[in-house]
Amino acid sequence: MGTGFHPELTGRENIFLNGAILGMGRREMRRKLDDIVGFAEIGDFLDTPVKRYSSGMYVRLAFSVAAHLEPDILHWTRCWQWATRASRRNAWPKWRTPRGRAARSSS
Repeated sequence: MGTGFHPELTGRENIFLNGAILGMGRREMRRKLDDIVGFAEIGDFLDTPVKRYSSGMYVRLAFSVAAHLEPDILHWTRCWQWATRASRRNAWPKWRTPRGRAARSSS
């Protein structure tokens, strides 16, 4: 989680950097930015370098970027282990298949 985050960059900059590493385009990232920030609950600190974040803020931001991916297949076990109960509850609707059936967990 958070692989590709640069400590000197702000949360906003790291969202775009990490999104690019994970294969999201700039337009897609701009469209999802508010959702990612809201999900991570870091709005007041979005333009602060992530080296100033608490470990919880850092992980929530990384988890939020990952939760907003739209891959065909994704192994969520590692993401899930770092998620808080509230993050898991918020993430579950995002991890549903296009047909509305719940995604199967591998854990």
